[in-house]
Amino acid sequence: MQATGASALLRLRERLDITREDIVRRARVSVATVRNAEKGAKITRRSALQILHAVNSHLREGNQPEVTLDDLGVVL
Repeated sequence: MQATGASALLRLRERLDITREDIVRRARVSVATVRNAEKGAKITRRSALQILHAVNSHLREGNQPEVTLDDLGVVL
């Protein structure tokens, strides 16, 4: 399910109805890092994994299947 750019992360976040700040809080990364990931800018693997963990945490709460880094479309 790899999407173009990091718009996959933004679309998923919007579909889950969670704010960027929700991801920031759970992932313990900066707002700029999440924004960059959503825009398709390079981020560190560590930050990408932290964002992935935060997203999957939300998915688990909603009893939805988890996603992978490829699904998020982040650029490492």
